[in-house]
Amino acid sequence: MSTLDKVQLLEQRIVKATVFIHNLEKKIEELEDEIKILSAHNEELKNYSESFSADQKLIEESINNALEQLSTIQGLDDVELLDATSVHDLEEADRFTTGSGISIDEVSLDDLVR
Repeated sequence: MSTLDKVQLLEQRIVKATVFIHNLEKKIEELEDEIKILSAHNEELKNYSESFSADQKLIEESINNALEQLSTIQGLDDVELLDATSVHDLEEADRFTTGSGISIDEVSLDDLVR
């Protein structure tokens, strides 16, 4: 192989290396942009999570306060409900709070509109 051939081969490899380096730099920029977007999204999710936790604590406090207020009413558990629909609704509420209620798949549109 002559010196001229070696120089041309070297030049081709340099061009290929330059193109390869350029492609890598472009990919790095794309990845950095993606990291920025993901970091912003992650920050939004953290804020949402903190807000959700705070809201959940407020809801729990409100429920506890309401239960405490209801517990101060004398004879509340002794009140009889005469309406059969109300008794059924209370039974459904009890099943819901114990986790043995109906699933979302069992709910029909007719039940929701009555």
